Amino acid sequence: MTLPAYSLLAGALLLAAPALAQVTPADTTRRAPATSPTTSPPDDNFDQFGDAGDAGKSYNTQKVLYLTPTKLITVGYEAQGGFDLTSTGPTADGRRTETDQTRVSAARGLRLAFNAPVISRNSLIVNLGLTYWDTALRLTQPDASPYFQQLQNGLRTLGANATVFKPLDKVHFLLFQANTDASGNYTTPGDISGKNFTFSGTAIFGWKPNDNLQWGLGATRTYRAGQLLYIPVVLYNRTFSSKWGVEVVFPARAELRRNFGTTALLKLGYELEGNAYYVGQAAGSDVFVRRGELKPRLTYEQQLSGFVWLSAQAGLRYNYRNDAFRTQNPTSERESLFGSEPSLFANKLTNPLYFNLSLNLVSP
Repeated sequence: MTLPAYSLLAGALLLAAPALAQVTPADTTRRAPATSPTTSPPDDNFDQFGDAGDAGKSYNTQKVLYLTPTKLITVGYEAQGGFDLTSTGPTADGRRTETDQTRVSAARGLRLAFNAPVISRNSLIVNLGLTYWDTALRLTQPDASPYFQQLQNGLRTLGANATVFKPLDKVHFLLFQANTDASGNYTTPGDISGKNFTFSGTAIFGWKPNDNLQWGLGATRTYRAGQLLYIPVVLYNRTFSSKWGVEVVFPARAELRRNFGTTALLKLGYELEGNAYYVGQAAGSDVFVRRGELKPRLTYEQQLSGFVWLSAQAGLRYNYRNDAFRTQNPTSERESLFGSEPSLFANKLTNPLYFNLSLNLVSP
């Protein structure tokens, strides 16, 4: 691995220790009791008591019964099967255009994440997180195109995020998320420049009428589809019974959940992943890869011991967008009146299967 990912993980373990020592009544991931989700809460329900500074005011919590546990620390590995990459763009001297093809025999790497609450009260929850995703690429003909040469170092993302959950009363809440990512083909932190950074954010106003239902409406600035978009977002977490539920943040992801008690679950759904990656220069121009992947998938999660869970995921990596442009974000330039923005390298990828295996430390 090219970046000090193990140092990042070691720091995450040290920082997470205080978070694991506390059990917050308003924590989203406290597992549901082994009873029906329609069962009334016991008399000693401490979630009913507010902070002293709130004069005993009651708030709703993030908790939804039988929801997938929130991961504090994740150490994972993801690998895609081989696929073909066909690229049409300028030659190294920029004087003509040609189409080149290569076989990507390997696309795999570590996925590390750390998340911990820094403020955890009935009236406010603030979480901070770090992520590192590495995708090493092995190309059979890297010298066939100046674009292929820029991919030899692989693609990676180093990110930081913050999530704020602000309950307003027993039913209504606000949810905010902001994150910044440095994405590109850099091999050391010193290679990162301002061209690598993207900034995203989401704001949601929501309702939580009971512990089986949480939903909300909002808007997001996102790069998940591979380029900058401003779009509406819908949050919908619903538990229908002790066995079935759904977890949706549309359009980013949607999953049908099947619980096996409180120690295992199976999910069927999809997730949209992506970002804009700065990969240096080719043919005399800056190159930004706008990469978006749609992943229909099946996920199984199992408690191993205490707060340690194993997650296994398999599915299809469908190429939603993977063209290279001279700029990070879309411009007003068009090839024609009804045409799209001209790309520097227009790419076609075949769609392989993928798997992801991770070990997770979850919230109490």
